[in-house]
Amino acid sequence: MSKRVAITKRDRDKMRKQLLDRRAELLTDLDGNETNIDNLQDPKADDLDRAVEAGAMELLVALGDTERRELEEITLALEKIESGEYGRCEACLQSEQELSPTYPFIPKPRLEALPTARLCVTCQEALEQNRIPNYTRLKPRRTIFQDGEEFSHPLMENNDND
Repeated sequence: MSKRVAITKRDRDKMRKQLLDRRAELLTDLDGNETNIDNLQDPKADDLDRAVEAGAMELLVALGDTERRELEEITLALEKIESGEYGRCEACLQSEQELSPTYPFIPKPRLEALPTARLCVTCQEALEQNRIPNYTRLKPRRTIFQDGEEFSHPLMENNDND
């Protein structure tokens, strides 16, 4: 059973580096996706080519949206590292009761496997079974891109009101 212990400064620094490396990867991938989407739009294409392009474009847009969501999770995790809240379960902190044996901390093995984890294992399972009705997911305060601009394309719709 895990102990009720916060992660060490060394662990936080290691997680911060992992998060920054993944963030750089995702930003590079998003730039490539945007270029690929622009290259797919050929006004001289016939109907069959346009149908194939539409399928490929839909896939690239979906990948971009997934990556954007992951970037938001990384941004929030980095904000938590800076504020000293990293490694603390959001649901445990919002709850009156101690649901988890590691309350309020997320076990180190979970953070190593998923550095953007917001919840301890107990609360994650409870959330998946709809047993945490009042849990409010935190949102990052900063934009996910350094220049303030988000990855977007006229064919993309923002349907991630989760």
